[in-house]
Amino acid sequence: MWPDSLVREIVEKRCIIHLGAGMSCQALDENGNRPPSWESLLNILKDSTLNNSSDKVLVDEFISQKRYLDAAEVIRTKGSPAEYNAKIRETFIDNNFLPSDAHKDLVNISPRIFSTTNYDTLIEGAIIENAGHNSFTQYEHTREGLLDSIRSPSTILIKMHGCAKHAANTILSRSDYFNLRKKNRSFFELTSSLYKLNTVVFIGCGIEDPDINLILENNNIETGTTNPSYAMVGSKSYAARIKDTIKSQYNIELIIYEQKDEDDHSNFPLKIKELRDKVDLIRAKYGLTS
Repeated sequence: MWPDSLVREIVEKRCIIHLGAGMSCQALDENGNRPPSWESLLNILKDSTLNNSSDKVLVDEFISQKRYLDAAEVIRTKGSPAEYNAKIRETFIDNNFLPSDAHKDLVNISPRIFSTTNYDTLIEGAIIENAGHNSFTQYEHTREGLLDSIRSPSTILIKMHGCAKHAANTILSRSDYFNLRKKNRSFFELTSSLYKLNTVVFIGCGIEDPDINLILENNNIETGTTNPSYAMVGSKSYAARIKDTIKSQYNIELIIYEQKDEDDHSNFPLKIKELRDKVDLIRAKYGLTS
């Protein structure tokens, strides 16, 4: 169940909703295909960017060990940059995935800030469909002006790992992440501050995923506050099995949806709708608008 205190944080615009790859996997293209998971993406990039068979074997080894950042490092350092850029754009833009009902429900919840590590344009599409092209301001690590927007009333979308439209600047590997902190220090420090000062709800993120671990570690969400952040996860997920550890290490409370097995996400959109309904109820109760 979504806590009343969290719902009030959302209604009062003190909450960041962070979207991971699991959120994108709710979407479909016209042929019923879904965007790839991170593991699937690494396999796609391995086949399209690497020519050396030993490099491909090394990537396969890292993927089998779930060392995704190391696999990404091989792809980024040994693969063709031109093929990488083309495949990222083809995968996330040219395939024309459409926002899911879950994307639309989250947009209707109307948080002050969305952030995402996804490359696709699904959340942008849902926001535009809901309120038009001029209803939000989007920032990647290469764009200045985030601080000014935070001080304004507009909705903000922060694409922490870049966008497939600008594939060369996407963040995939460990060295990409290091360069983000080194070359775009003000962006990194500002986003770190936002994560410390606001309640964060992680949706579609595996807490065990390397990119999320890096965010949690570098943004130090486990600072000494009694107010937790939240993550929505499946009942059969690894995160659900280490619930107490996640709470003590990161001060993150888990919002759990039921699963028959690890691949069952049929209740994912229902849990998002449950949140939207609860937000709508609180807004109606207090006569608030989105």
